[in-house]
Amino acid sequence: MKKGLLFILLAAASVCLPAQEKEKVAKSYRVETNLFGANWFISGGVGAQMYFGDNDSKAGFGKRLAPALDIAVGKWFTPGLGLRVAYNGLQAKGASPEAGDLYVKGGTYSNGYYKQKWNVANFHGDVMLNLSNMFCGYNEERVYSFIPYVGVGLVHSWTKPTENNLGLNAGLINRFRLSPAWDLNVELRGLLMKNSFGGAGKEGMAGLTVGVTYKFKKRGWDAVPTVPMVPESQLNDMRDRVNALKGENESLKRDLVEARNKKPEVIVKKEVVSAIPRLVVVFNIGKSNIAKREYMNIETMAKAIKENSGKVYTVTGYADKGTGSAEYNMKLSKKRAEAVRDLMVNEFGVPASQLKVDYKGGVSNMFYDSAKLSRVAIVEE
Repeated sequence: MKKGLLFILLAAASVCLPAQEKEKVAKSYRVETNLFGANWFISGGVGAQMYFGDNDSKAGFGKRLAPALDIAVGKWFTPGLGLRVAYNGLQAKGASPEAGDLYVKGGTYSNGYYKQKWNVANFHGDVMLNLSNMFCGYNEERVYSFIPYVGVGLVHSWTKPTENNLGLNAGLINRFRLSPAWDLNVELRGLLMKNSFGGAGKEGMAGLTVGVTYKFKKRGWDAVPTVPMVPESQLNDMRDRVNALKGENESLKRDLVEARNKKPEVIVKKEVVSAIPRLVVVFNIGKSNIAKREYMNIETMAKAIKENSGKVYTVTGYADKGTGSAEYNMKLSKKRAEAVRDLMVNEFGVPASQLKVDYKGGVSNMFYDSAKLSRVAIVEE
């Protein structure tokens, strides 16, 4: 038994080795388990089988050959593991020293032994292992696959007196791919029984059939996505960043609530406004887009500037010196100043001639010792 298993493993390896280079691009064996309705098949084949019993050596090799028929239905659950239910049988031939033994049909061989012939059926379930996929990796375009199987079943004689017995099945399916839907099979099989058809000891059947397999849709397998490993240090950095963003998000929520609850300032319109208080527009870290909460004050400033049509106002941008490089902060402060200028002109109708842009880059804390209040644009005369 151990020698037989070793032979199967060596044969499977020999199939893979010549094709190693070609199959570097083959899909990994790690594939997703399919749905119950996928990868079903039906197969059939014809060939010859031979009975082995107490007196099998008393008849010549050619005289003991009988026709064989195989039919099977099964499913592959993974590229390497499948189950099937199968029928093997048709006819068996043997030899007996007694004219009254089971299935003696008359006539003798040249040595005087009586000819036996009966109809037989072997119904069994098998576990199949596609060693080509298991050892070489799944490749749906592989031409040849090496598939051993084992199973158990019921052996029945259709010829009276009928006999029933349990049987152990083992075999090898040599599968050759013809197309996505069709395969050619060359199957070698063996059956082991005990006292089934009149013998006094172990009995068996061996067969060789050639046939085809049709694979129902859905066919094939989907590869499991490969998830790259992330270093622990990088994960810790990501966690710290997420926590920081959560804190900033909470701060923005509070600012939004305060802005919604803030009462609008009442500005008394005068014929001539001699001086307008400066406007401070606060930005989020690393951003140059203006939050909606700032629109109310910007609109108020825009109205006052338009009323002072003879004056020019400066929009100056700033950035937090503690965040980003000097070059980046200089560009960011310019974008912030331009964003306020563009909003006043395009949204609130301030003449472009009344506004000019300046920018200072990264600066230290400008107001109340808070880095957050250095991320601003200031509009003043």
